[in-house]
Amino acid sequence: MAQATNFFPSQNVSVWYQKETEVGIQPDDAALKKMQATSFTIPEYGVPVEYSSPRSGQFVTTAGQGHHSEGTKMWTFDTTMRGTAEALLLATTAVFESAANPGILQNTYSFPKNSYANASSNSPGTYDFRFEDAGSDTTHNNHVVNGCVGTGFTIGQDIGSEGGEMTCTINWATGYPPNTVVATGANDADDAITSPSYDTGVPYNIRSLTAASSEIEAGNDMVISAWELSASRTIERVHYKDTTAGVFAPFGYAMTGGFEVTGSMTVIRNDDVHDLMANFRNSTTVDINLTDGTLVVALDKCLLNEPSIDTGGAVLMETIPFTVVGADDISSATTMVSITRS
Repeated sequence: MAQATNFFPSQNVSVWYQKETEVGIQPDDAALKKMQATSFTIPEYGVPVEYSSPRSGQFVTTAGQGHHSEGTKMWTFDTTMRGTAEALLLATTAVFESAANPGILQNTYSFPKNSYANASSNSPGTYDFRFEDAGSDTTHNNHVVNGCVGTGFTIGQDIGSEGGEMTCTINWATGYPPNTVVATGANDADDAITSPSYDTGVPYNIRSLTAASSEIEAGNDMVISAWELSASRTIERVHYKDTTAGVFAPFGYAMTGGFEVTGSMTVIRNDDVHDLMANFRNSTTVDINLTDGTLVVALDKCLLNEPSIDTGGAVLMETIPFTVVGADDISSATTMVSITRS
């Protein structure tokens, strides 16, 4: 048999997404939107092989000991986009389940398990992804991933990277096998997207930050060269609800543990840094704000971690890491993270 002659140039691959109307079930193409993706990973179909113990007196592994462990795997992948308003909306909606403006995380957050139950149409929190021209078959040349849940995101700006533009990376996981062919549950047959839409927004730029409103604690207007904010959580699949070969769909997803929200700011080491020295040791929270008039990142309570001094440039720089924490009083909701976009 001759070798196949088809191939797929990596630069041809485009990334599309849409909210699912039922958890884990591929919708039609009506709401697909093309990301301004700059890099991504693609989860491949397949599950690990597990092996049972050998018999006494046996010195090789035999074929019957191997079993593909369907129904246990979480496939993971990442998408990195230019930091537009649409990218921030996707990040907060996928990870905080907050589609409003601003996108927020509150100290009273509770995981909405009904939005992540298999086939649920109760405000589903999952996404359908299409990696166009990333398949392996000449006809079935899409790679489709359903039931995707956001497990974390990182946003940031750096005056020395990407022309100062914001980047937004979202981490995803799914308990539903990625598909490229109809036989394993996918619905696509070719690369035609019938009603495409696009993220046409302009990325936020660090050079637009408002100096008087980008600060650590009121009055400390930092001279910022870079900053980033990350939020992450652990999502696990709940067993499997059927034994359909190639599928083994989960009952749904559960969140284990709490959110971890951290970040850092790299600034010129000056009087405003000096004014923060007590906060490097006194267990007292500070508020951190970043704004350019259209983007507002407001972090109500942060504990400053161990800073470091960079001596490698023309002037001394300081990197100040921090952890965003919630208010102790959980009898009422207090916003921990607020990201306003316009």
